[in-house]
Amino acid sequence: MYQEVIRLIERAGVAFPPLGNGVSQAAIENAETVLGFALPKSYKWWLLNYGGGQIQADIVYGLDENGMGRPDLIELAHMNEQDGLYDRERIVFCMGNAENFVFDTENLDKNGEYAILLHEISGGEEIPYAASFVEFLQRRITEVCRA
Repeated sequence: MYQEVIRLIERAGVAFPPLGNGVSQAAIENAETVLGFALPKSYKWWLLNYGGGQIQADIVYGLDENGMGRPDLIELAHMNEQDGLYDRERIVFCMGNAENFVFDTENLDKNGEYAILLHEISGGEEIPYAASFVEFLQRRITEVCRA
């Protein structure tokens, strides 16, 4: 499954760091401790291998392990919670122009994945989008990059 995603990322020219330039396992464990829940299995794979990036104009939040000012999932979650935009059950991991994509942390499946919801900002509606983070990558890259 991951090999297909790697090929899709390479073929579409997605703005992710080169494969293998992600964050450390320690950074992921720290994020899980700070956030208070386990991150989805395929998102952890992506963090270890890529760490962050963009799909066209969509920012896919990773972890700013080295304090370089990269889009950081923990920082975004804290800002959203402080501003009353999202609570701990809805963690934004990708921001587009008119929509956000969130982990539905109330629904962890047997494979260690959270359902992905598309939150339309203007209407406030949440729509099921993908069953896992890797499925999100496949769908979003295909839609946005016409890969």
